[in-house]
Amino acid sequence: MPDPCAFCGSTEPLTREHVFGQWVSKIGLDLSPVQHGAGPLNGMPRDMGEQPPFRQTVKSFCASCNNGWMSRLEVAAQRVLTPLILGGSATIAPADQAVIAAWIQKTALTAMLISSKEQRESGYGLSPVEYRALYELREMMQPLDASRFWVGRYEGPAGFWAVRVTPLSVRLPGIAEPDLPQCYLMTIILGGLALQGLRFTTPALEIEMTSELGMPQLWPSRVPVSVPAGQPCTRASFLRFADGKLLQSGVEHVELRPWTHAAELPQSTIVGGKVRVPTLCGKHFFYYPVALLEQAFRGRFYVFMTACECQTAYLIQTEPDGAHCKAAGAADDIGHIYENVPGDEFLIQDETGEFVCKEVVTR
Repeated sequence: MPDPCAFCGSTEPLTREHVFGQWVSKIGLDLSPVQHGAGPLNGMPRDMGEQPPFRQTVKSFCASCNNGWMSRLEVAAQRVLTPLILGGSATIAPADQAVIAAWIQKTALTAMLISSKEQRESGYGLSPVEYRALYELREMMQPLDASRFWVGRYEGPAGFWAVRVTPLSVRLPGIAEPDLPQCYLMTIILGGLALQGLRFTTPALEIEMTSELGMPQLWPSRVPVSVPAGQPCTRASFLRFADGKLLQSGVEHVELRPWTHAAELPQSTIVGGKVRVPTLCGKHFFYYPVALLEQAFRGRFYVFMTACECQTAYLIQTEPDGAHCKAAGAADDIGHIYENVPGDEFLIQDETGEFVCKEVVTR
């Protein structure tokens, strides 16, 4: 039996749909080939090779959806967003705000289907309920209930773009993290445009959130929204932005955090005088001296290079909450990044052997 349309459930033949409408590649953005990848937040992304941007497609929707309501969203997005993507300014009228929010949601849902069928069957991705619910609102051209969206600007290297969906949980002091996430954050970077949407899948837990960057709220809103406004998202702040760490809760003592099971690796342990940390591939571990962990408690942090049996190299940096992977790839590439990290290099010698690292320069 053929797979049904992810949105309407039809068993009609499926067609290919671009994650970003084809118009995005025709408005003047840099189309130089770049490395592509997709996958879970706490694992090694699936290598999709080097290719021109904005050409990724999924075969998950029927022709009726693809050429109907989904196409209408793209037409509206092209008209409203093109000036902002190209780094200009614009005012988004109230009549356009719902449809742009719906486009953000549709684009994020589509991007999640780049994952393999095996990944989705193992629990990766968003619930099919989200796809069906957005389809039910196709005539209204608005996003799902219990959602809010922001629009701002991105300042960073030309050619960088991203679609990222992060599951979040509502956290209260002294209460354990729930078994399932209660909302998810959608982040899209496209040219000079930064878009973000928050959808509470448990509507009763919806709380007021604002952007720490001062990005104006696109939806719900009843007034014209002028863009750009507030501070930009940068390449350096992108991960914090996409993890929801630049959102502010309007309820005292209540906050949103990335859902641990999807966003973080299993906790590290101390084995034989070294800290053992799972690698992104999910199959191996890397080790670093306990002395670096002790230094982190004192506010001194270090960066080092390591590798696993998969022949993947990693650039690791210690931070107040542990060691974090800053880059992964071929050993030569990671070695070049490490060499360009400012700071003095140290050789640590203990009973477990020798370890080379650099102290992070803070200003």
